[in-house]
Amino acid sequence: MKQKSYLESIKEAVLQEMEDDNNMFIFGEGADPALGSFHKSSEIVKHFGEERIFDTPLSEVAMQGISIGAAMEGVKSIMVWFRIDFMLMAFDQIINHASKMKYIYNIDCPIVMKTTIGRGWGQGPNHSQSFHSVFAHFPGLKVVLPSNPYDAKGLMAAAIKDKNPIVFIEHKSLFNEVSKVPDKRYEIPIGKGKIKKSGKDVTIVAFSTMVLESLTAAKELESQGIDAEVIDLRSSYPLDQNLIIKSVNKTGRLVIADVDWLFCGIGAEISARITENCFSKLKSPIKRVGLPHVPHPTSFALEEFLYPTHKDIINAIKEII
Repeated sequence: MKQKSYLESIKEAVLQEMEDDNNMFIFGEGADPALGSFHKSSEIVKHFGEERIFDTPLSEVAMQGISIGAAMEGVKSIMVWFRIDFMLMAFDQIINHASKMKYIYNIDCPIVMKTTIGRGWGQGPNHSQSFHSVFAHFPGLKVVLPSNPYDAKGLMAAAIKDKNPIVFIEHKSLFNEVSKVPDKRYEIPIGKGKIKKSGKDVTIVAFSTMVLESLTAAKELESQGIDAEVIDLRSSYPLDQNLIIKSVNKTGRLVIADVDWLFCGIGAEISARITENCFSKLKSPIKRVGLPHVPHPTSFALEEFLYPTHKDIINAIKEII
């Protein structure tokens, strides 16, 4: 076990999986070994060279088509989308082809679509969106959102070994997060959430960076006599419904903390499922914390106003306790 950053952990997982599969390759936007996320000094490029890691022109439909064609021939790829917003350009390829390949033709489609979300850098409304609930809507896709370095490595390894197309979402604010991560290869099953903190008074279900905000909120609430349970779902599809149900049956209260818009978001799906399965156990209405239904701002000052924090989670919990 060594202290490793979020990005280092993902790179280590990729290195280990590429050693195991000589045909696997990495390509896309920002995959340029000179400038991108796998720069020349990284162990991946040193080990495998630029023949297996290369940048492409900004031709999103063609890029996605290459990954699907390779997958149909049994060749795995990690496709780098510099920002998730650009994936909309290839929506037909992703939704009408990659996600349906197994259902229509009984052909596996192993692609990891590695992408980033999050605020900062003055990126504005076209470069800051999340969309994880959008991709979770379509059958055939799996959507993964690691919240820490340990999970990032294990989930990346599992995503590469998976036979389905996977949207692997990294939040920019997590890149420099550090924790203990094993050197050896390991997998974390996709679709299995984790209880990050046990509690008896309220359940907080969170995604990505909102897991950290939820843990901060839970710690602050402890001093006020409120014992919160925090669940990191790790993926928006598959959704670990049973873990949430078990927790809510114990606490009787639920707050959902998301990195996406609230309207038609994954929080609404979770709320509906808990209402259908745990209604008699609920002691109060379910609360959702997330983004208001407006475009993402460019201004740093407006970003502070738009994005929820642990304070919003605390306020939501105080409303129902």
